Amino acid sequence: MNSCVLLLHDVPENTEVGIDMKFWRVGKNFRGIKDIPLGFHFVYFSAVNADCKSGQRTGFVEWFTHPGFVAKRWVAVDEDFVDVPLTPSDVQRLTDNYEEVSLYLGPYPSECRRAWVALTNLVSPASLSRILPECGRVYSCTQFLSEPSSSQQRLALQPAPEVSSNPEDLLPKLQILPGTEIRFSKIPKNPLFPPNSNPTEITAHGIDQTYTLDSVLHVIAESATNLGATDVEINQPDCGNSLLLEERELLAELQFSYVTFLLIHVLDGWYQWRRIVQLLASCEEAICRRPQLYINLVSVLYHQLCSAAKSKEFLEDKTAVISTAELADLFFSEATGPRTNIAEPAFLPSVVRKLLRNILCTQMLDSGDGLLQSLRERAEGFCHSLEQRFHWGIKPEVLKKEENTADVFVDDVDWEGDEAPVIVQL
Repeated sequence: MNSCVLLLHDVPENTEVGIDMKFWRVGKNFRGIKDIPLGFHFVYFSAVNADCKSGQRTGFVEWFTHPGFVAKRWVAVDEDFVDVPLTPSDVQRLTDNYEEVSLYLGPYPSECRRAWVALTNLVSPASLSRILPECGRVYSCTQFLSEPSSSQQRLALQPAPEVSSNPEDLLPKLQILPGTEIRFSKIPKNPLFPPNSNPTEITAHGIDQTYTLDSVLHVIAESATNLGATDVEINQPDCGNSLLLEERELLAELQFSYVTFLLIHVLDGWYQWRRIVQLLASCEEAICRRPQLYINLVSVLYHQLCSAAKSKEFLEDKTAVISTAELADLFFSEATGPRTNIAEPAFLPSVVRKLLRNILCTQMLDSGDGLLQSLRERAEGFCHSLEQRFHWGIKPEVLKKEENTADVFVDDVDWEGDEAPVIVQL
């Protein structure tokens, strides 16, 4: 046996169980998943009620390092899986009877393997140790502390009514259950700048946010090093080895935030994905100093947008059953609606246009290793691919004409959000 087997015991019928880019409603004879390739995999599930309506989605990571069996058992009270230790005799019994056992196992979706590797090739064990919640589970809904109390106790603790100008003061003070939050890197809400910067320098660091990016990468490097990450630890040996540790970890976080949003429906994943992309698209000097980072960024975004585009096409097929990527339409929304109420108008076309314009228009002197020329060629290829798929009007020749303009494009400014312009006192 050259692959891995995930045994899932006592799973109730109609429970939603998925791995990587595919999920199913399981039948009464379901016992697990077979033929799983080695490497990083995301397993997720949703319990259902008597009407087959799904509850919150929960996910956990499995990193298979060698062929074999991994066993878990469903606990109905917790609606979660627990590990089942396997003794050598258990493994031998399963191996001897594998032909019979495999009749109750669903096959790993091999047709999704290439897409999954492309979406997660920079994620390493150290990346997961740094980002995953301490509890080991990723939840679609935020987990809040629940304190038992009676009606009398709540009334006794209720303060006297006060007039408040802030409606949020009237909301209950909820506390997140410790250990359940994803430990994403902190991306500053506003651009950073060196101490004692004058107004002109502050404005410059707001336009070109390379200083902010460097600060974020410095924190990531310290965190990853403390967890024992190395510059050679990586999921796929031929992808990203020339990246610095902190650069690879930032892109790994970009990949992880994407798949947690797409598979587990974690909104924090969507917000983190946006923050990272927005930061990288707002840098100019960093493109010259970190060309390999941006070469890999273009590749990461290409695979993510291709994946989301396929999911969007799936959604538009009215005869299809909703897939694991049912939230992918948020990436392409241009208006707020019932299903897109968290997407600001045209965010994705705007930020991608800004990124590619910075790459194609920034004055760069190649250091002789050909990386900057390779980056330009990669960016031009990305432009053509975007035009063919999405018709956003992002063409290399158009972006290059904007090289000498001093105008600030309206779509480049998030007037209401985290990137709103900052007024500097002269």
